[in-house]
Amino acid sequence: KQNYTTFLVSIIILAISCMIMIILTGCINQSITIIGEKSIEVGCSTLLEVDYDGTDELVWSSSDSKIASVIDGTVIGHKEGIVTITVKAGNSKGTFDIEITPTIYTVTIFGTPTIKEGTNYKFTYETSKDVDFEPIWSSNMNNIAYVENDGTVYGIAPGKAIITLQIGKIIESYEITIFEDMPYNITVDTPSSLEPGQSYTLNPVVDTTNEVSLIYTSLTKEILSVDDKGLVTALKEGIGQIEISVLEKPKSKIVVTITIEDNIPNEIRLSGKTNIEMGEHTNISAEFIGNGSKEIVWRSSNSNIVDVYHGIVLGLQCGTSVITATSVLDDSVYGSIEITVSKYISAEPTKEQLDRVNSIIDKMSLSQKVGQMFFVGFSGTSMPSNLSNAITNYNFGNVIYMGQNVSNTSTLASMSNAIQNKMVSSNLVPGFISTDQEGGNVARIKSGGTHFISQMAIAATNDPNNAYLEGLAVGKELNSYGINMDFAPVLDINNNPDNPIIGIRSYSDNPLIASLFGNNFIKGLQESGTIACPKHFPGHGNTAVDSHYGLPIITSSMNELYQVELAPFISAIKNGVDAIMTTHIIFEAIDTTYPATLSEKVLTGLLRKELNYNGLIITDGMQMDAIRKYFGTSDVTSVQAIKAGVDILLYTSLNDPMTAHTAIVKSVKNGEITEERINESVRRILLAKLERGILDNYIVEDIDRTNMINEHYELNLSFAQNGLTQVIGSFDGLDKSKSTLIISPTTTNTLGSGLTSNSLACYAAKYLKEHGHSNVSYKTVDKNISSTDSTSILSSISGYDQIVVAFSNVKTSKYTNTANFVNNLLSKHDNVIVIALDTPYDILSYNSSLNNYICVFGYQFATTDAITKYLNGEFNAQGVSPVDTNEFKK
Repeated sequence: KQNYTTFLVSIIILAISCMIMIILTGCINQSITIIGEKSIEVGCSTLLEVDYDGTDELVWSSSDSKIASVIDGTVIGHKEGIVTITVKAGNSKGTFDIEITPTIYTVTIFGTPTIKEGTNYKFTYETSKDVDFEPIWSSNMNNIAYVENDGTVYGIAPGKAIITLQIGKIIESYEITIFEDMPYNITVDTPSSLEPGQSYTLNPVVDTTNEVSLIYTSLTKEILSVDDKGLVTALKEGIGQIEISVLEKPKSKIVVTITIEDNIPNEIRLSGKTNIEMGEHTNISAEFIGNGSKEIVWRSSNSNIVDVYHGIVLGLQCGTSVITATSVLDDSVYGSIEITVSKYISAEPTKEQLDRVNSIIDKMSLSQKVGQMFFVGFSGTSMPSNLSNAITNYNFGNVIYMGQNVSNTSTLASMSNAIQNKMVSSNLVPGFISTDQEGGNVARIKSGGTHFISQMAIAATNDPNNAYLEGLAVGKELNSYGINMDFAPVLDINNNPDNPIIGIRSYSDNPLIASLFGNNFIKGLQESGTIACPKHFPGHGNTAVDSHYGLPIITSSMNELYQVELAPFISAIKNGVDAIMTTHIIFEAIDTTYPATLSEKVLTGLLRKELNYNGLIITDGMQMDAIRKYFGTSDVTSVQAIKAGVDILLYTSLNDPMTAHTAIVKSVKNGEITEERINESVRRILLAKLERGILDNYIVEDIDRTNMINEHYELNLSFAQNGLTQVIGSFDGLDKSKSTLIISPTTTNTLGSGLTSNSLACYAAKYLKEHGHSNVSYKTVDKNISSTDSTSILSSISGYDQIVVAFSNVKTSKYTNTANFVNNLLSKHDNVIVIALDTPYDILSYNSSLNNYICVFGYQFATTDAITKYLNGEFNAQGVSPVDTNEFKK
């Protein structure tokens, strides 16, 4: 029994040992199963999967890595053959045979079938499968088309070539044509004729952005000579010819013809008035003795005494100057006339006028007198209670209408009547009701009145009578609403292209043009019964700072101020202007401490005494930063302005003038300002109200204005067409058979109904389609175009035959994106018409590829309609640039 037990135990132990051995043996020799594709192509890869439950790291290997390599189970085929892929994990392993077969894939080349000689284009490609081969590019005709390793093909010479791309064993070809680069277009201005012995420098323009060298050759050496700088010298009478060619491209050449003849008059005689007053215009006539050119250059020996422009002279200050007219061909032929300027003596009011005005002043309280020295603004389209209370408590004698007040013209006349009745009951006299109706960018009444084009656009018509007609029309419309004063025209000389606030509000950068057009506008306005108040004395044109937000400083000398800034104001004073608005600018030649509005030296010393002005002096807005930020609160600045010589303070709200009124009354009571000083201003104010009929006729009858506004609407459209100016190039309308793209931003001025976008682009596209242009597209963009729109448009321009692009204030507002976009457009497309919708100075932001530049000096309905009809070829451009286009060549 014991032996049996021992035997049984031994059997059990043996069985357990066997089982343990079986288990251990299975762990050591466990196989790994590999799953995957049995074949792949050369250059391709596949990922193998494994069936393995262990935790050991998998280690992969290939029996021949030249045929196929393996990394973490990814097999990459290198050449044809069969390999065994092995994977191990601890003592376990698995194998897998895989065949590498020949590669089967396609290659596609993407590119252009034509390349211009001298340019390059980068070709690209795609393979139908991912392959691990380097591309090899080649050309069968390197002398026609050369290709680099990155696929860039260079057009060497006209002809055909085959571009080949090899990817592994696959070879693909692409035929291209290199077409001849056309000669550059060369343009050059030449004189109509030259005198023997005279010289002239040619200044050719070549339509390329590449640097080129020009060669000048005289084809008639006995008649004229030319040096390597283009200086032509006339030798004897005859027809001379000069050839201009491009060294880098000999086919690019032009021959110009110059007539050499004795074309100088024998003598020039001048006649005209020799004694004028300050501010007076007169014409000097030129008589030519003998045959020859009647082109002359006008000069003044002392241009701060007498200025001259095309024979029109303007007296500026007392003294004598010699006006000379010199032949443009020979400065030894000239005529001259001496002009003496005397001081302008302003007209004095009659005794009857003074008696009536003084009798009113005698009845006024101090508060009523001071109240006459204010313009105040308010909210609403009817007289609000806070304005009524302010008139009651502070006796404010005059109001200004801003855009919000005139938005509903159906109630405007009744509001004016209500305000006048309140003023008469509280102040004894009616008030000035004013607004800013300049035209262009600053026009408060747009609906219910005529939104006339800008002052610069009017000047571009080259007819000062148009300014008179506009002033008369504006005055009639304002009067019909009970508005008796217009803060217009702007007499600033916009001689700074970077001016952010004046721009097209100015007539010109030439003081004589500005004075001629300004005086005519004033004449028309005041004939209508509306008081004109030109601005901004002594001048806001020569600054790059907006006085609404900063304090501009002008460093011009007094002589320069007389020649430029002061000239149109001197002229306006001579012509009897009723009021002048000041500017918040420091003129260092006069006062280094205070801006004009607060300067006694400017207002009393210069304006009253030197220029002998006895009309109203009205401030620009006293709440602008140039005053408020730098010189104190309204209680301080209002008193300073009165001391300086101001008659009326302008505020566009009610709280600040209340504070100012209290401060002025206090300053009179404590002796800082005399009551007689207050009476001086009130006397001028009441005299103006008497002379313009406001004292006796201050209630307006609400009338039907339909016929009047329709007449002015047509007048305005004619102004816009006459002022459209083709500054560079020539144009007779878009080709109706060609595809057209029009690009522009929107405008805040309404362009009409039925438009999906309130933009020139949309308006013009709609009009042109209605008038036979079958393929017109448009794109409305931001003023400073977005990168997305720029990229999108530039990538699509090859689909259009002609492109019109119009923007506003690109230079002044520093719209860099827009400038870059237009320049890219000009370099990529050869038929682009560029329109400046606002200031003409945008051209200074564009490159020399610009060859068609149009200015309309404002972005509103009238100018948009004019541009559109011009694009349709309905009229020829007649406008004359009111600013010196030589500025554009800098």
